Amino acid sequence: MSEKIVQRVRAILLTGDHKMLFIKRIKIDNSPPYWVAPGGGVESEDDDIFSTLHRELLEELGAHVEILQEAFVLRHEKAGKNLQEHFFICRLIDYDLALRHGPEFNDPSRGEYLPDFVPLEKDAIAQLNIKTEELGHWLMQNLSTLNKI
Repeated sequence: MSEKIVQRVRAILLTGDHKMLFIKRIKIDNSPPYWVAPGGGVESEDDDIFSTLHRELLEELGAHVEILQEAFVLRHEKAGKNLQEHFFICRLIDYDLALRHGPEFNDPSRGEYLPDFVPLEKDAIAQLNIKTEELGHWLMQNLSTLNKI
């Protein structure tokens, strides 16, 4: 495993109507779908993790957001990488899927990236196969707080 720490950012993206906006991943290998918080890796041209988050949300959802606060930081290993993921609670201002762009949208072999609005309710969240597992646990523990934002 690499000793380098790969920095990533993710949005817990609140819509204002007691829902969150996830990305539902459907791969072409017929594996079960899973849900991810939108976001991605810090790139050299990014000024900081906040600019990374804004760039990634624009790329993945054509979204403009207000970053409200950091939720938590997750250190873990995935695919031989040492990751540090910063999860931020954000409010969706607007989005336009026509603005989405990036290699994942131009390569059909990568499967589908579908926006999915999920109610901020235990039953709805419990039914999802959320990656990473730690995000799912954090959401369940913090639902009452998220519903007040």
